[in-house]
Amino acid sequence: MTTTLFDDDGIAVTTRDGRYFARYDAGAHTVELREDEVTTDEAERLMRGHAEATEVLFSLQRRLIAAGENPYESNIA
Repeated sequence: MTTTLFDDDGIAVTTRDGRYFARYDAGAHTVELREDEVTTDEAERLMRGHAEATEVLFSLQRRLIAAGENPYESNIA
């Protein structure tokens, strides 16, 4: 079961099976919704405000690139 903990300013934080996920628009010119797993600390920071959320999302994008994923394409079917 998915529970939404936060949904504001284009960012949603959910929990499912004890894991945390961020859902956000990763597109620049078009809407590209992504949902990626984040740590508990990152989930808390995403809910604190725009400045911290931006830092977390940039860090997440770097992590996705390092893993060989394109962080600017939707991964939601």
